[in-house]
Amino acid sequence: MRPRAEYRNEVKTRLRDEVYTRLQNFKQLNFIDSDSAALARLAEMLLCGIVPAQRLVVSDDSDDRSPLGTIRDAA
Repeated sequence: MRPRAEYRNEVKTRLRDEVYTRLQNFKQLNFIDSDSAALARLAEMLLCGIVPAQRLVVSDDSDDRSPLGTIRDAA
């Protein structure tokens, strides 16, 4: 059995080379020091948007309304 490497960059190991290069460019452009902080920022931007918006809560008491009326109106 080979001795385990002292340090292995998990991000670099798991990303394709092109994606890792783009991650490094993103880090440099945004003054981010670590790969994990850059990935956290990218995930936040992707999942929450660049300008976070409050999601509207859709209520269940809509009575099945549509632009053409309700199901009860059609019956």
